[in-house]
Amino acid sequence: MDCLTLTATPIPRTLQLSLTGIRDLSTIETPPEDRQSIRTHIIPFDEAKIVEAVRRELQRGGQVFFVHNRVHNIQSMAFFLKKILPEVRIGVGHGQLPERELEKVMLQFVRRELDLLVCTTIIESGLDIPTANTIILNQADRFGLAQMYQLRAG
Repeated sequence: MDCLTLTATPIPRTLQLSLTGIRDLSTIETPPEDRQSIRTHIIPFDEAKIVEAVRRELQRGGQVFFVHNRVHNIQSMAFFLKKILPEVRIGVGHGQLPERELEKVMLQFVRRELDLLVCTTIIESGLDIPTANTIILNQADRFGLAQMYQLRAG
């Protein structure tokens, strides 16, 4: 039997490999110790709530992803956020940036030289930044269910 699996995400790939018998499937039955539940709030766009959420995360020593999935006006959103959060170090990352520029902004975020990253769904591709504990999805109604789940569980 021939089997061809084409997927960019690890969960479907692992499932496919286990179903074809190439790899065993393991499950995690209990969360890691001290793991907190994900809290989700669905609210209309509200400048004051954005400021509150970002400042709360920064006060506890974390970082924030602000997902704005429209490249054509992502810089405008970054300028808006800088206006309402002047003390916050903000960067912009999306898949249409030149590779070196994207790498530079991502490294700045990882090194904690930035507090908030305004980005597209490029972050759903398996980034592990343990200090980024808050994610704000702008216009969440424009995301698919799978995208929402991937971003939330990230």
